[in-house]
Amino acid sequence: MERPLKFILEDIVFGPLFLLTLLTCTLILMFKHRKDLKVSFRTLLGSWVVLFLGSNTLFFQLVSYPLKYLTPESTKQTSDAIVVASAGVHKSGAPTPGSTLRAHTAAKLYLEGLAPLVIITGGVTEPYLHPVNIKGIAIILQGMGVPSHDIIIENRSADTYKNGLETAKILERLRLKTVLLVSHDYHLFRLVSVFKKLGIESYAYAANRSYPITANPWWRYFDWANFNRLQTVIHEYLGLLSYKYSNRI
Repeated sequence: MERPLKFILEDIVFGPLFLLTLLTCTLILMFKHRKDLKVSFRTLLGSWVVLFLGSNTLFFQLVSYPLKYLTPESTKQTSDAIVVASAGVHKSGAPTPGSTLRAHTAAKLYLEGLAPLVIITGGVTEPYLHPVNIKGIAIILQGMGVPSHDIIIENRSADTYKNGLETAKILERLRLKTVLLVSHDYHLFRLVSVFKKLGIESYAYAANRSYPITANPWWRYFDWANFNRLQTVIHEYLGLLSYKYSNRI
C-alpha cells in the first residue's frame, strides 16, 4: 500500500533530508564569503558532513558490510536448548525493541520443535526486581506459547562474554551439549565465538532474518535512525577488537 502524500511530506520535513537541503543552500550562499566567515562556514560544513554521513543509509550499509561478511549463516539446527541473548529492558521491565524481536524469533524456533528449552541470557538485572519471569523476554515467550517450565532465565550476566560463562554453568548442570543462539546478525559472530571458545557446540540464527527486507523509498535514504544503527555497529566493532585482544574469542 502506498504511503499517503502527507506522511511522505512529514518524513521529509522532519527528517534529515530537509535539514541537509537547508544546510546545502546556506553553504552555497556563504561560499563566496567563506574566508570572511571562516569559523561559521567551517562549523556549518562540519555539521553538514556529520549529518550527511550519519543519517545516510548507504554509508551505514558500507560501514556495516564487514560485519555482514563475518555473520555466521543462520540455520534451523535441532539443539538441546535455544539461547536468546537479551538486548535489554526498559525501567518498567518491558523489553526493548531489540529484545522483543529476539524473543519472538526464539519462541518461533521453540514452537517449531528445534529445542525443548529456551535459556534467556542477560538483560534482567538491577533495578529490575523479582519476579523476573514476568519481565523482558520471558513474558513474550510465554505470551507466544512457550511454557514457563521450559524457560530458564540467566540474569547474572551483563555482557556477551559473561552471557557465555553463565550459560555454560546452566548447560553443565543440565548436561546439555548443543545450543542454537539467537541474536541480531551484527552480534552473532561475537556471540558464537564466545560460546565456541568456551567449548560449547553452537549454531546461530539471526533474529532480524525473521522479517523480509524491504527497499527504502528515496526520501528515507536519510534517516535519523541511522545514527543509532551506526552507534550499534561501531560498538560491535569495538567489542570484537576488545574480545580478540583479551583472548575471549
